[in-house]
Amino acid sequence: MDEKLYAKCACQHCGTHIEFPLEAAGRTLPCPHCQQPTELSLQAPPAAQYRPTAAQVVSAFRGSIVRPHVPLGYHAGLLLVTAMMILLPLIYVLAVLALVGGIDYYAVHYRFLVESVHGEPRWYLLKLLAYAGPLFIGGVLVLFMVKPLFARRTSQPEPMTLDPATEPALFAFVAKICDTVGAPMPGQIQLDCHLNASASLKEGAGNFFGKHTVLTIGLPLVAGVNMQEFAGIIAHEFGHLTQGFGMRLSYVIRSINEWFARVAYERDTWDVWLDAWAEEVDDWRTMLVTYVTRLAIWLSRALLKLLMHAGHGVSCFLMRQMEYNADDYMIKVAGTKTFEHTTTRLVLLGEASQQSYKAMREAWDNSRHLPDNFPAFLARVERELTPEQRRKVAERMALSQTSIFDTHPPVSDRMARARQADEPGIFQLEQPATLLFTDFDAVAKTLTLRHYKAELGLTCDTASLQPADTMNTTLAKG
Repeated sequence: MDEKLYAKCACQHCGTHIEFPLEAAGRTLPCPHCQQPTELSLQAPPAAQYRPTAAQVVSAFRGSIVRPHVPLGYHAGLLLVTAMMILLPLIYVLAVLALVGGIDYYAVHYRFLVESVHGEPRWYLLKLLAYAGPLFIGGVLVLFMVKPLFARRTSQPEPMTLDPATEPALFAFVAKICDTVGAPMPGQIQLDCHLNASASLKEGAGNFFGKHTVLTIGLPLVAGVNMQEFAGIIAHEFGHLTQGFGMRLSYVIRSINEWFARVAYERDTWDVWLDAWAEEVDDWRTMLVTYVTRLAIWLSRALLKLLMHAGHGVSCFLMRQMEYNADDYMIKVAGTKTFEHTTTRLVLLGEASQQSYKAMREAWDNSRHLPDNFPAFLARVERELTPEQRRKVAERMALSQTSIFDTHPPVSDRMARARQADEPGIFQLEQPATLLFTDFDAVAKTLTLRHYKAELGLTCDTASLQPADTMNTTLAKG
């Protein structure tokens, strides 16, 4: 009986090995893992065989781009939205002052309730309660309305800051993109374990008029894309910083939005202290105080949420326009086809991220084990998404619509704009983006453990970790 001979090749998109009969060599078929068209080749893919030097990375940028024109109306809209956003915290402060004025008015004009001591003691006690109760509740409400202005946020894990001397290829890559799009070179490049990348002014009011920017790169993002896709993503992020005036106004808008979101939803040090106190008390009078205090917190946060939604709605239209503007840089640097593929890939990685966390939570609950390299684990889950899962993601992308509170335009509109631009791109390297790092796996494993402990709150150590390529992903696929 004749036996078929088989060969293996790697998918040009996701890098997963594909086994195929020899007679199928040269054919182009959908990859069984990522469903992208893949040529079944007998030759080993050269792209993943070497780590490019900094000089080779820079030389891979062929030519320059014509920077997109930003109309005057865009800056006028940015200025108007900034002014409206600044008004919202002022409205909150005025609400606090109005409450203080109301308490003062009540204290002065209703003093007659306690000035007279005639009558039965019980009647006087009732009047005292009627006078002091609103003052106490109002005072607590003022305290906790002022709290968001001064309370410190709970401690956050510090991102890992890279040294240019240890990551020459990555810094050269970023510097070349900054030069290409006309954005300032970041003063720092930081890493975290989120599926995201961002470029912004360094935090702090003192840097508002400065040029110190920070690029934050999420390692799960790096693990899931190739260099060409990564170049487009970084160009997109720095596209937001190409206009000095717009960069500073958008910094104000984003900072106010983030402040409202933090104080409205995030637990701060005062909340932690109040919870600890409430657990210790057993006297009904003290418990009453804690209940009143929690009511004051709820009321203050209700007002903050109302203002947050108002600000979010005002700024979202402009933020969508900012995304379109940043997309132009991504399209010009990486090309139209890469833009479309990257956009789809990011949505798939987002789906895989949710499933990865579900799988890890289940594994932790059942066996106290976690993958030692979260970026690699997430990338593996994305590669192993079923055709049905990918079809559902594609349907959601095609049917996506924009609501008033969306910060990003619908994917279908962004892709249509990219096709209309029809740009070839000026950077063509398709090697894994991880090769821009000197030792990506070592950095990823270090940040993975930090992510589990500092951000997920898991009491794990190196003994709890297992190789990412051996961890079960069945649960992640639902």
